[in-house]
Amino acid sequence: MSVEMSSSRLVSDGIACGDVVAREESGNALTVDEMLSLHVGENGPAQIRHFLIASGAWVPAVFLTLMSVFTARVPKWQCSTPEGCKDDIGNLKDICSLGLDEWEWLSKTASIVSEWNLICDDEWKVSAADSMFFAGFFFGAGMLGQLADIRGRWAALYVSFIFGGVAATLSAVSFEYWQYLMCKFVLGFGCGGIGVASFVLSTEPLGAKWRAVLGIATQYWWAAGICLMSGVASILTEWRVFSAFVVISTLAYCGASAPLLKESPRWLLISGNPEKAREVLTSMAKENRQDIPEDGLPPLKQPASTKTVSIGSLFPYPALRRRLFAMSFIFVANSMVYYGLSLNVGSLGGSIYLNSFLSGLVEMPSYAFAQFSVEFFGRKRTLIFLNAMAGTGCLLSAFVTGKAQTAVALIGRFGIAASFNMIFLYTTELFPTVVRSAALGTCSLVARIGGIAAPQIILFRRFHDSLPSLIFGATAAAACLTATLLPETKGVVLEDDLEGAAKQASAKSSTREFVRFGLSSEYNDDDDNNNEEDEEILPR
Repeated sequence: MSVEMSSSRLVSDGIACGDVVAREESGNALTVDEMLSLHVGENGPAQIRHFLIASGAWVPAVFLTLMSVFTARVPKWQCSTPEGCKDDIGNLKDICSLGLDEWEWLSKTASIVSEWNLICDDEWKVSAADSMFFAGFFFGAGMLGQLADIRGRWAALYVSFIFGGVAATLSAVSFEYWQYLMCKFVLGFGCGGIGVASFVLSTEPLGAKWRAVLGIATQYWWAAGICLMSGVASILTEWRVFSAFVVISTLAYCGASAPLLKESPRWLLISGNPEKAREVLTSMAKENRQDIPEDGLPPLKQPASTKTVSIGSLFPYPALRRRLFAMSFIFVANSMVYYGLSLNVGSLGGSIYLNSFLSGLVEMPSYAFAQFSVEFFGRKRTLIFLNAMAGTGCLLSAFVTGKAQTAVALIGRFGIAASFNMIFLYTTELFPTVVRSAALGTCSLVARIGGIAAPQIILFRRFHDSLPSLIFGATAAAACLTATLLPETKGVVLEDDLEGAAKQASAKSSTREFVRFGLSSEYNDDDDNNNEEDEEILPR
């Protein structure tokens, strides 16, 4: 989503204007990163507190995003006739072969499935609601992402929560399916803006060398939220009650965090409010117990503007065009498999609550593995390995049952969660500066197609229980093969323009050639360190 990515760029400097121009001309002006390094602190108590509060938004975000795992589950049912529900050889009959007077739900209000009888011929309505959510996500990520650029990260975050919270409230009091369906679209619209706003708000006050490291760390909140949500859902088993918990959690986070979070100083600068940016930085410096000059912090330097071009500008370059198509497919595949596995935990053997909890738990080491592997083995090999692991786990889960099925499905979850986490970094290194944001935005946009398709693929279990797992496994395998077409980018000197990137891609041997596995490369260490400071890990 191109507008999503414009909102998620980490602005490195600000605009000095008004009464500070004279001071800037004196050579005393500093960039934001220089200010953090010299006067504020790059990762002091103020930034840590701010980071924890802002990134904590991922907890209510995952509640809002994946609540349908429990609110739309198929609950338990029982026979209501003395004859029972078994056939002549003692096997339990399929619920769709029974008359309405032969069975009943143990709890009519356990989920939307039991309350509105969304089974058999109406089973498609459950998947349609999930797809409607991701359709709303598609539009929300773009429109609310743009709001983060226009009105600020703070405003975008809480406007997104307002949309999500109101929609969750209305869905909790829905008394018929079609009302619920419309609420799911608005809910997805709100959720589409939470991740980007939370990410940039939590990372922009950090020093350059900390942004990439802690940017990945925001995803641990997402995994922790899945674990917490699973535990609460096992206690609040009525879908309306659980929905109320999600709404209350959202309100509690907003009420507690809004007064404590400050607007991003980087955004304040680019929006023409440098004095307010200095106020925020001064407040952080005081909390970090830094020495502040008697006349206050120095003025902030106006950033050099970087000319950007549209995504269509790279199409005349075959190598860059192939990269865009390949990464777009990988994004679609990762989104489809990740959300497909998330929404399909109810079909695994055992408790849906335990399976969901384990799915969240396994994501935590997957992020750590991705962080280590991309630096030790490289981006390409890591991506190939993780998608191969995801595909293997999904395919094996189609042929086993019980605890073995859960175990191999968790292997798939490990692989796809780590892959989905690291492809943002990989994509930023595949394209030159002038089109990097647009390329990553395009990949993020088409990824939502995978999210929309995932619930419909789960519906294929009507034909055979293992069919969704086979499709998800084949999709991950296709992404694995597609990744083999991409170059390695670890240690690459990032190009700024399209012509330079195209020449670099076609070079066979040069001081700017991509690093190969097991080989040393001839690139400048200082340049590489500078590139590492520019790396971004953006939210799913």
